[in-house]
Amino acid sequence: MKKIFALIVAFGWSVLTYAQAPEDVVSAKINGKEWQAKAQRLNLPFTGVKYLAIAGMNVSPDVQTWIRFVYVDQLKPGTYPVIAENDREMEKKYKESNGNVIWALVDYTEEAKGLGHAFRDGESWKGTVTITSVTDNSIEGTFEATLKEVTYKKRALATISGFGIRQNLEDKAITAAGGGMLTKSGPHDHDNTKRTEGSGEISITEGKFKVSWGKDSAKKDK
Repeated sequence: MKKIFALIVAFGWSVLTYAQAPEDVVSAKINGKEWQAKAQRLNLPFTGVKYLAIAGMNVSPDVQTWIRFVYVDQLKPGTYPVIAENDREMEKKYKESNGNVIWALVDYTEEAKGLGHAFRDGESWKGTVTITSVTDNSIEGTFEATLKEVTYKKRALATISGFGIRQNLEDKAITAAGGGMLTKSGPHDHDNTKRTEGSGEISITEGKFKVSWGKDSAKKDK
């Protein structure tokens, strides 16, 4: 998805909109602990498939929960299974749906140490996302998910040189200003890091999301 995102941005086809109302949030219990953040929305409309990401983003420390939809036709109210982001799983769901597919993914990332030298993430695995309401300029729903735990540690050169710290501080400033999705092409986009799979799980329960955007943005999405 990162490569797709880069191509879309390069050609100027991306549409990025932030939640306008204070009640537009993503909230959930992460391993039983309540969490909430202001919602952001990223929509990438292009020929053949569409991509909608909703994320709640906090800083100091960085904690983000993402709900993503990849779909062919249109989003409709209903309950959709959460899947892993891999070609085999996505292809399977595509065949089962006869081409009219909606892939739902739930992901989580949190700053694990200091100024972002490491991240503890949960990669989309299983669960459900329910869209309770969707219009041309809003979407609302609930979600529950179990995620596979992974870690991302800053590479030594980035840490020693100070480049990694400076980059994290810049990302934090943009996220705090409401532009976090400008710095991330996805929930696990951690520059200058090494990924390590863990054996643990991250549980997300009682999840809710609500995002609305202006009518002008809705027209651009079409």
